[in-house]
Amino acid sequence: MHLTSLFTVKTIFHSICLCLSFGLALTLSAEEGVLLPEPTEPPFEVGALPLESGYTIERKDAADLNFRIIENKMRLYWIDEDGLIMEPAVDAVTIRFDRRGLRQTTRDYHRLKRLSDDTALGSPYFLIVPHRYYVTLVIKPEGAKEVESYRFRYLPSMSEVKQSAKE
Repeated sequence: MHLTSLFTVKTIFHSICLCLSFGLALTLSAEEGVLLPEPTEPPFEVGALPLESGYTIERKDAADLNFRIIENKMRLYWIDEDGLIMEPAVDAVTIRFDRRGLRQTTRDYHRLKRLSDDTALGSPYFLIVPHRYYVTLVIKPEGAKEVESYRFRYLPSMSEVKQSAKE
């Protein structure tokens, strides 16, 4: 045998050992109970980790809000500090689309109400593709004297599913 052949066999052997030890380490970590939650796709449940999509409004003293369009319908989710879906804090919100770039067949005012499964607020109205809107979201939290207002632009690329929000 040549010296290069011995070196190649030795390198392959070390690579196999390294792969086996890495696989064993992964197995041990799974047995120890270090399991990450699996990201899910719609329809969501309370406590589920949603895949990242839509536009997320980060709020300091309250749960984050995630506005997304699923199957051409609007949905607004409340997301806790761990990135999990929680029940909405209000029963309804108002959505207004700026008339800029809005088709004549698209409504500019929407009222999102609590869905029957209590996971989000939604609208039964279908939105026309492409989803390109200037959005104003108005929320009046229970017991508050003033409303919260958020303005953002929703683009078609925001409807694409990405990696999970909190990995």
